[in-house]
Amino acid sequence: MSNWYPERIPIIREEDYHTHYLGELNDGRFFFGYETFVFPNGYKGENWQNERLEYAVVYIFDLDGNHIDTHYELVGKTAEIEIGRAGQVLKRLLEPFGSLNFKDIEVKSFSTIIDGIEFGLIPDDEIQMIELQPSSTISFHEPWDGEYDT
Repeated sequence: MSNWYPERIPIIREEDYHTHYLGELNDGRFFFGYETFVFPNGYKGENWQNERLEYAVVYIFDLDGNHIDTHYELVGKTAEIEIGRAGQVLKRLLEPFGSLNFKDIEVKSFSTIIDGIEFGLIPDDEIQMIELQPSSTISFHEPWDGEYDT
């Protein structure tokens, strides 16, 4: 255990949900692709669609679960893109990897900066959870069985 969480965090693949694009590449490396959003200037309530930025992100991990690469695209502001556009971009980001073996994975927590914003599987010591950032899309916690909360 590293502090209060395991060295490798198990993540269960749930088809058609947050962990749909999860698994193994042909060379054995792991991948985790997802759609997320961020409010770069904080959530302001009114006109949030004009403030929220939509991203498609694919993380690549080595055989030991270490984060080694990030592929991403800023899809645009929520108000300016059609519904489903981020999902289309995510599929395009995954195409160069060829056939994908969708399955559960175990990876280490990590942090990376995209457009000045922290992304990753980031430990929160106060609440003792690993959160998928930005936007705390999902979080992992004891009993560390791969299930997550939204």
